[in-house]
This record gives sequence, structure tokens and C-alpha cells, in this order.
Amino acid sequence: MIAESWERVRANKGAPGVDKQDFEYIEDVIGVEQFLVEVREQMKSERYSPRPVLRRYIDKPGKPDKRPLGILVIRDRVVQAATKLVIEPIFETNFLECSHGFRVGRSAHDAIRIIDRTITFKGRHVVIDADITGFFDNIRQDILLELVARRISDRRVLKLIRMWLEAGVMEEGKHIAPNGLGTPQGGVISPLLSNIYLHSFDKMFQQSAIPGTLVRYCDDFVILLWRNGKKVIEQVSQMLGRLGLKLHPGKTRVVKAEKGFDFLGVHFRLCPVPTKNAKTKQYCAIWPSDRSIKRIKERVREVIGRRFSLSPEDLIAELNPVLRGWDNYHRQAKAARKRIRGLNGFIRERLRIFLKRKYSDQSRGTRRVHGNLPVRLGLYQFV
Repeated sequence: MIAESWERVRANKGAPGVDKQDFEYIEDVIGVEQFLVEVREQMKSERYSPRPVLRRYIDKPGKPDKRPLGILVIRDRVVQAATKLVIEPIFETNFLECSHGFRVGRSAHDAIRIIDRTITFKGRHVVIDADITGFFDNIRQDILLELVARRISDRRVLKLIRMWLEAGVMEEGKHIAPNGLGTPQGGVISPLLSNIYLHSFDKMFQQSAIPGTLVRYCDDFVILLWRNGKKVIEQVSQMLGRLGLKLHPGKTRVVKAEKGFDFLGVHFRLCPVPTKNAKTKQYCAIWPSDRSIKRIKERVREVIGRRFSLSPEDLIAELNPVLRGWDNYHRQAKAARKRIRGLNGFIRERLRIFLKRKYSDQSRGTRRVHGNLPVRLGLYQFV
């Protein structure tokens, strides 16, 4: 199991933690077999002790502020991955249908599909677009450990989770001790712990008999209703309050589906459709959110940049998986292929500018020559 965990962690790559050991160091200096032997021995003898989490700040896509990211040492990632392999199936049997994020066999597409069908066929056109204030920073560790202990009786597993929560963080060379709140974003086991924590909210909502559909993806969720949006917000606030969490007053809102809302990078909007008998039907249109469009443009700029040492072929080979992945995510879009195809011109123009600068070509014919070259070299096209 430790070997399998290593393979999973290695595949995800990632920067080194506080010990500054990267994968190349482990492979070339320590040796993978020796590294795994040491991990097994530490686990078996219960001498394993996690290192503090290295805190870095990364840009929030489409926003001026930054979000914290926790970088674990590779040894801790491997142990967390092994623990996750053991305990995840136990909790999966209890998780509810409303939960879609970071679960085996579920995805954002499942959540998007449920929202689409609920709005179109069930007529639930009142939407609570919710935002939890600082979710990862406000998880009460005592509650989380109690929730884990309800399903896990092995004291060694409980001890591991407690040690990870109490390891603290290292920021700008200073160790920040834990204060009983939070779980680091970026940990291998953090998404599972988040789902364990919010499973209690899922159950409270299910047992409340609120006539609505909850769709949750980790700490992001919407609730689809027929009416009484403000009243339901009050009820949801009380449920989250039992877990020490609060709804963000400035970001949580009640919106009619006709006005549209964004969730998981997708914009949903109830639109009328004329029929032959003069009646008007309604369906839920789906297209990429403005933020998602902005993000893919920013990503294209990042990949192209000023990397004049790369050949056009290598640059396009690096760019294509980015474009293909974004397009595959938005394949469910029912009303915006024209808008998506419009990105082709933006991408070709960025590449044309890159090629013009790379070859210092100032001639008037560069738009035609460089504009067609990316397509000839196999640039991914939105269709």
C-alpha cells in the first residue's frame, strides 16, 4: 500500500515541503526503495511524526486576492495517501447523493447535470447561491476528530489525523502553532476530511424536510427551491453554525434562475423556448462563466508568455492539453458553442504575436503567414 501511495503522489508531482526534498532527490540520492522502507518502519514502530506544512499563497483565478496553499513534505503526502486508501471506502458508504466533490466515481459534471435537470424538469427556479466564510480555516478540529472517530476505531489512524491537524504551518521561516481550527489546503487527505465534516451538514439538510435540492461540491453549494429562499438561508445558517461555520453575508444570495448564476465555472440560466403551438417552454441554458473564460485566456497567456526559446511545435504541444481539458469540461454547454469557438481567434492572435516577436518579423504579411501557421502545426480548435 505504501508503494501504491508513492506512485499516486509521484504522479501528482508538486513542489517540495519544508525539508526541501523533491522527487528527484528521493529517487537519485535516497533511493525510492530505501525511502519506502524508512516510511514503513516509521509507521510500524509508531515513530512517524509529520513536519509542519509549508504555506504559500497563490492567486485566485479571476480575483485580485490570494488563497493559502499548504505544501506537505513528500513523506507526509505518502502516509496521507496510504491512510486515505484505507479509510475512504468506509466513509464513502455513508456519504449522500448531494455530495459530488473529490469523490470516487463522481465529478463536477454530475453536479452540473443535476442542476440542469432540476431547473428544467422540476421547476425549482429559486436558487440559493451560497458561500461559506473561510471554510478551510474555520473547521473545528475537535468536531472533525469526533466525526472521524464515529466511523474509525483504530487509535493509530486517529492519532495520525490528529498529528496532521496539529503539525502547524511554516510561513516565511516562522512556525505557526495550531489554534484548534482549520485543515491545510493542499493536503492529500484534506478533501476527504472536508467531505467528512460537511457530511454532517448534508444530513442536517436531508432531515430538515426543506423542499429543495442541495448540490454540494466540497465547500461550494447551491440549493434549488420553489420558494422561500430567505427563510431557507436562515435555516442553513443555523445548520452550519452547529459546525462553527458561517455563510458569507456579501456572497450568499437568493437569485431567480431567470437571472442566472455561476457554479463550478458554469453559468446557468432559465431561458424561454417557443414551440409550434404558440406556448413557451423553458429550459436551463448552460455556458462557461465569464470567470472561466477569463481563466482560460490567462492560462493561454501564461503558457505562451515570452518563451522564445521554444519552437512553435513544442509550444503548441504544451498548449493543446490545456485547451482540450478546458473544452472537455465545458462539453455540456448547450447555448454557447459560438462563444467558445470565438476563443480560437484570441488564441491564434496570441500565437501570431509570439511568432512575430520570436522571429523579429516586421513585414506586413505576418498576419497571414503567422496566423495560419498554428493551425497547420495542429493547434487544438474549439468547434
